[in-house]
Amino acid sequence: MHGSYSFCPARDCSIVYFEDRGSQQFTVDDLRIRVGLKVNDDPILLCYCFGFDEKHIRDEIEQTGNTIVPENVSRLIREGLCACDARNPSGMCCLGDVNKSANRLRETSQSR
Repeated sequence: MHGSYSFCPARDCSIVYFEDRGSQQFTVDDLRIRVGLKVNDDPILLCYCFGFDEKHIRDEIEQTGNTIVPENVSRLIREGLCACDARNPSGMCCLGDVNKSANRLRETSQSR
């Protein structure tokens, strides 16, 4: 990719990257990796450095009533083992997405 590109965080949009000053864009079909934010079926990858997806969180909540995936990701980040800027399609730290999904899945589990 040449030029300056931005990430599209809209879940219902197939565009992942778009050129800031131009018309070039890359969709989910153009990429080699599956972008968790852009899909609704498993695997919905949340953490590109350590491989955690929504199913890991969902299964743990179903088995134990809670999840420690966010704490595990946080610990691994503190240990300096993440590379979100290179691995996460958004270029941002995944911990926020991991926490949001964990909270949503906890609430869903409790409302059943």
